Amino acid sequence: MQITGIILSGGQSTRMGTDKALIQINGKTLLENVIQICQPVCSQIFISSNNLTHEKFGYKIIPDEIKNCGPLGGIYSCLKQSETDWNFVISVDAVFVQPEFVSFLISEIGNYDAVVPLHDSGKEPLIALYQKRGLKEMIKMLGNKNYKMQNLLNAINTNFVDSQKWIGKFPDIFRNLNQPNDI
Repeated sequence: MQITGIILSGGQSTRMGTDKALIQINGKTLLENVIQICQPVCSQIFISSNNLTHEKFGYKIIPDEIKNCGPLGGIYSCLKQSETDWNFVISVDAVFVQPEFVSFLISEIGNYDAVVPLHDSGKEPLIALYQKRGLKEMIKMLGNKNYKMQNLLNAINTNFVDSQKWIGKFPDIFRNLNQPNDI
């Protein structure tokens, strides 16, 4: 099965104070780290970003068609251009996700519109799989200025996959880097 990787890198990074995608950890930018997570499991990679300097990483940049509507707008814009039915969405600050975890999510696809990790601390809609047919619901939500990812997950057929055991294996797997002291 072919999967397109969608890296959400278009946020304003207000808590970080600088373009989060270009911050370095372990000698690579956050964007480079997330690209490496996607490469083993994705046949194509898009970078959802309004910053054209992200082109230097060699992947197609897709700006938000509809501005100021958060991750939903980035996912929508990328899904429209994706040539695959299934798409792996990951936030640029989710650098501790493992490719084998993405493969696990892919194994849980079934007859759903989304596959979203669930653990004791909550749901992870920005480390998840989305079926392209979810675009219909996204169009309705964007038209109604309803930008909450949780509302999307409630409106489509979502498989919430228990991922607690993965935290035991990789304690930082769902850790996000939002502020300078998180680095």
